[in-house]
Amino acid sequence: RGRRIAVLGDMLELGAAATTLHADLAEAVVANEVDVVFCAGPLMRSLWDALPPDRRGGWAGNSEELEPLVLASINAGDAVMVKGSLGSRMGPIVKALARRHPAPAATDTPVRG
Repeated sequence: RGRRIAVLGDMLELGAAATTLHADLAEAVVANEVDVVFCAGPLMRSLWDALPPDRRGGWAGNSEELEPLVLASINAGDAVMVKGSLGSRMGPIVKALARRHPAPAATDTPVRG
């Protein structure tokens, strides 16, 4: 079993409570046994600061700066979730991960047990 990794970008539609709501995600990270968290954006800095140090994978001011940190840290077998508002531009990280770690090809051979 690989690690559970979350790559999170700013949630931009939260209004005045945004900083608190981002920081509060630390509880869910721990409760759901996420091993490593990468954060992109100034709002996600609140989560980064609230995370236990052993869960911190990396923080950057934007997704473009975060991408090389994420790519350098992912290993075979890791389960990776990428999430953020469309405006936080997390899509390029997903595409870079897919290029670096393509899904195994499906086979026509049935599995026999």
